[in-house]
Amino acid sequence: MFSAAVAHSASPEPLATELHRHGWIAFSLQTDRGDWDLVAMRPDGSERHALTDTPEFNEAGVRFSPDGQRLLYYRMAKSDAVDNNTYGTFELILAHADGSHATNFGRGYPWASWGPDGRQLATLTPKGVQIIDVTLRAVVRTIPRQGIVQQLIWSPDGRAFTGTANGLGAFWNIAALPESTGPIRAISETERYNCTPDWCPDSRRIVYARGIIPQQPGRAELWVAETDGKNRAMVYAETERHVYGACPSPDGKYLLFTRSVADLGAVGKSQTTLSVVRWADTPMRGDDSAELRQRFPDAKPSQRLDLGPGWEPHWTLKELPGHP
Repeated sequence: MFSAAVAHSASPEPLATELHRHGWIAFSLQTDRGDWDLVAMRPDGSERHALTDTPEFNEAGVRFSPDGQRLLYYRMAKSDAVDNNTYGTFELILAHADGSHATNFGRGYPWASWGPDGRQLATLTPKGVQIIDVTLRAVVRTIPRQGIVQQLIWSPDGRAFTGTANGLGAFWNIAALPESTGPIRAISETERYNCTPDWCPDSRRIVYARGIIPQQPGRAELWVAETDGKNRAMVYAETERHVYGACPSPDGKYLLFTRSVADLGAVGKSQTTLSVVRWADTPMRGDDSAELRQRFPDAKPSQRLDLGPGWEPHWTLKELPGHP
């Protein structure tokens, strides 16, 4: 299934060495057939192998359960566009972590995210954020969505959600929504597009893509903020690539993300690749441009490990079946 463009040798640098046995990364990858399948690899880019092999479908939005034993992801027809803003609206699939025993839940579970115990899912429906018992496939609770429209993620401690929201400003913005009753809060700036949030393991901070202002120059950058929207700070930025889809490692030591030549939406034309950095090395400038040095004088030069083509990754520290 892998095209020649996927062949990738892990870097010998120290970051690759310390990452080699640091669990597994799963992500979407376009094959030489033109469809998108799920792939797993070590966080240094080694031991790549297929999790799905479905020429008639695209698979996207993979996430490991908290215990690392299962996956959720979305499946769509090969003819459906793989898009950063719509992938979570197709058929929800749950499977074992090695891709086996895939079960199709259907299209009634948009933008699903694992609950902290792995026995429930949160989904973003027109009726609200619905909490689903995975075994029963039954709604056990509904929470008003208060403007969240996509990319819903349940916090590791189970107390809140984050997602991309409307109504907090002129553009899409990053929001935090309490699991119990309480008002939605803007996490990002509200004067520009922001998207693709995820939680840090401490459940107190959210990483996200600080996007562009239409008709103005600039690239999407990785930023982090506390759940009250305070202490926003750049984590990683560069002038030649947009940066999306931040995924902290479950122990909080590393940060995995997607770099793209073109702005997302549409993924196929964006030339997306995966990279990882140490949290301790951030904030980081991905290049040594005068613009970045002026904007972020305290940021460190790039110490990034590039992992090759891919999109929308997720990370587990658990070992996959059959891969000791």
